[in-house]
Amino acid sequence: MDPDEYAVMARVELDHWWYSGLRNLVTAELGNLVNGKVTILDAGCGTGGTIEMFEQIFPIARLIGIDISPFAISHAKRKAGGIIACGSINALPIADTSVDAITALDVIYHEDVDEKLAFSELNRILKPNGVVVINLPAFEWLRSSHDKAIHTARRYTTSELSAKATKAGFDIVMCQYRNSLLFPLMMVQRFLRKSRVSVKSSSAVNLPPLPVNYLFGLVMALENTLMRLGV
Repeated sequence: MDPDEYAVMARVELDHWWYSGLRNLVTAELGNLVNGKVTILDAGCGTGGTIEMFEQIFPIARLIGIDISPFAISHAKRKAGGIIACGSINALPIADTSVDAITALDVIYHEDVDEKLAFSELNRILKPNGVVVINLPAFEWLRSSHDKAIHTARRYTTSELSAKATKAGFDIVMCQYRNSLLFPLMMVQRFLRKSRVSVKSSSAVNLPPLPVNYLFGLVMALENTLMRLGV
């Protein structure tokens, strides 16, 4: 990922509707599955926002954050506690069957990640009956200049992701799309961007105007509630 993206991420990730919506959903799911003195790894921890939230939700858990970028790690160490270190999801510096829960939020899609190795490593370090939560970008036809800025190698469908995870040895508890309520707006945005002739990469993670950020946050909270209710 471009170094400038890490500075943007570190600045906005605690307030941005997209990040907060994802993390609220992830922590709610993990809260139903793990508790107590568990070990939780955030593989590809970025600038530390997820670890920072885990500190609040799982106060007695052993938290580990690993990211390949020194830029990300420098931000994460200033923001969050736990064990935070440089490392690759292709070869995690963690012992076999030692982690109770893993999050890999927008990591496996990256051009520097070997997909097969990453799945194999997650499976290797996970304890029996452990849980992995993965978030990835969907649909190749939604590719945009933002993907260029964050070095996206691949986008997924649920069937593709389920097949690859199953082949790696995982049992699929749930695999579904999110951001459904805002999806029509996303399609319009992608269409308008692609209609402009440009080869420059650009980020989509800058904080929008506060009223928009607040409204989208409410929409994400509603969708998260519906998802937890099985809708």
